[in-house]
Amino acid sequence: MEGFVQDAKDSGAELRLGGKRIGNQGYFFEPTIFADVPLSARLMNEEPFGPIAAIRSFSVDEEAFTEANRLPYGLAAYAYTRSAATAEKVGSRVESGMVSINHHGLALPEVPFGGIKDSGYGSEGGSEAIEAYLNSKFVTTARA
Repeated sequence: MEGFVQDAKDSGAELRLGGKRIGNQGYFFEPTIFADVPLSARLMNEEPFGPIAAIRSFSVDEEAFTEANRLPYGLAAYAYTRSAATAEKVGSRVESGMVSINHHGLALPEVPFGGIKDSGYGSEGGSEAIEAYLNSKFVTTARA
């Protein structure tokens, strides 16, 4: 996390919140927010798996969808909007195993949890998770 923070600062991103380790033991890091993060920053090209967010604004929807789908990762995506049309576009155009719009309701036992691209294949949870344990068979017979 410290490497992501330093690289973002060095790349010209604006640190808005956090950015430091908490304490001297363990793996605790402050929730961290950066604004105006350039595409060249590590944070915009790798999955940090820590409490860090990169804020970047777009003036055209197409730019946002291009950026959302640019990397070979696709575990989860989040969007906030007041527009039903925008929500529908996000759900259909963002390449991600899970898309949450206007909330954070992804990790529930009754729904599938999983990514696409380099973020994983298949799902945990939901009825979809049992499929890996089943032996499906199709049998067809024509009348003699």
